[in-house]
Amino acid sequence: MRLRLPSRRPARVVALTTTVALAAGAAGWLVATQVKSPADAAADRTPPAASLITVPVEKRILTSTVTTRGSITYGKEQPISLTGTVAAGNGEAGPQLVTKTTAAGRTLREGDVLLEVNGRPVFVLKGAVPMYRTLVRGAEGDDVRQLRAALVRLIPARRVAASGPLDENVLAAVSDFYTAHGYAAVAPTTEQRAQLRLLERAVADAKEAGGQALTDAQADLAEFRRTYGISVPSGEILFLPELPIQLTTVTAKAGAAPAGPIGTVADPGLVVNATVSTEDAELLKPGMAATLHDSTGGTLTAKVAGLGAEFATETPEEGAEPAAPGVPLQLKPDDAKAATALAGQSVQVRITVGDSGGEVLAVPVAAVFTAADGQSRVTVQTETGQTRDVPVEPGLTADGNVEVRVRDGAALAEGDRVVVSGS
Repeated sequence: MRLRLPSRRPARVVALTTTVALAAGAAGWLVATQVKSPADAAADRTPPAASLITVPVEKRILTSTVTTRGSITYGKEQPISLTGTVAAGNGEAGPQLVTKTTAAGRTLREGDVLLEVNGRPVFVLKGAVPMYRTLVRGAEGDDVRQLRAALVRLIPARRVAASGPLDENVLAAVSDFYTAHGYAAVAPTTEQRAQLRLLERAVADAKEAGGQALTDAQADLAEFRRTYGISVPSGEILFLPELPIQLTTVTAKAGAAPAGPIGTVADPGLVVNATVSTEDAELLKPGMAATLHDSTGGTLTAKVAGLGAEFATETPEEGAEPAAPGVPLQLKPDDAKAATALAGQSVQVRITVGDSGGEVLAVPVAAVFTAADGQSRVTVQTETGQTRDVPVEPGLTADGNVEVRVRDGAALAEGDRVVVSGS
């Protein structure tokens, strides 16, 4: 008879059930650990304690500058007008018409022909007094002195005297000057020559009679000869206070009368016109060095020429809107030839108004504060995280940094970390 052994299936069921129970328990525990109460969640959202933001104390050279933008252009424009009339082709006055004009942009130098009217030249000469009359033999005055001075500069070989009435020597120099430019000086007119012959004949006729008739005839001839000869018409010379000068615009048209302004002139030296704030203007003075930075990265050096209303590029008209706030500033480039390539362009202007004269301790401006006692201080954070206030005397400020000098025997060294935020 075969003996039957007990079955093992109940044991396997028990083991499987136990395993499932353990797994379920572990999963429940894991889920429970991920669940937070509202209080726990709020606690997790609390920001961390604030930390200090610090920067190191540096030892560096500080240079303080005033920065603005300006435009490179010629000096302030001034209108020019003819102050008289030229002689007609036959030496007599006649209708005035421009027969040859010129182009804007040229530099006018003493002795140049500005344009032609009635085929006659209009010369530019240096002088402050306008040409207001026709100059004839024997004439005296400021206009004659200006003409003499110009001839001395332009034709030194003629040895024209600097003063005196308009005499034969000066008029001969005038004739040479005209000839050198391809023109003829204004000689006596046909009527004047005829009048001279009549007076000379009257003297010859009076010689037979003698007496008072001869005396009167000789006096009339002498008076006529006193102004007889070459003349300089009032419209053939344009005196300008400064030469050379840039001819910026030309409004005169060929075939039209030269009435009113015929163009504008400006200082031929390029300048930089800019505007600075009232506070910055107090730091500036003529002669200060500046650097001009163009859009391509190039640089030019310049100097402050002046500032104030006299350097304004435009004069406001009555009732017009006020100009942009600020103080007009003008600079002159050191290299005029190099600046010519930038004419009409905008450049950045940086003017040095102070420097530290060497390396100094410097910190950001934000690191310096004024304590309750009115003294300036910086806060230094040590390696252990502690802080201490150091009394300082602020110095030069430049590019967001300020020079600091330690006071009252306190200690501050390069590399120390000063607090700029979070304290």
